[in-house]
Amino acid sequence: MVLLIALVLGLGTTVGVQNKEFFDQVAKERAMGAEWNYVGKQSLDPTAKSIPAQICDPDTGECGEPYIIWKLKMPEDNGSN
Repeated sequence: MVLLIALVLGLGTTVGVQNKEFFDQVAKERAMGAEWNYVGKQSLDPTAKSIPAQICDPDTGECGEPYIIWKLKMPEDNGSN
């Protein structure tokens, strides 16, 4: 059990360190009012920081194109004040 906890904590720390720039940008944009929006499976936006998903075949090692499912966006102004 202790080994499992250590592995989970180690993986979480590694992901956080490797993606620090992404998480810093998310924190900045969330502070400005951005919200997560479900966009469905989409190709990567080259202008946005992201942590993409990618499906690989374990038998061949062949991987599909990376994609996103959620995107951080500023709320749209609907004109009501």
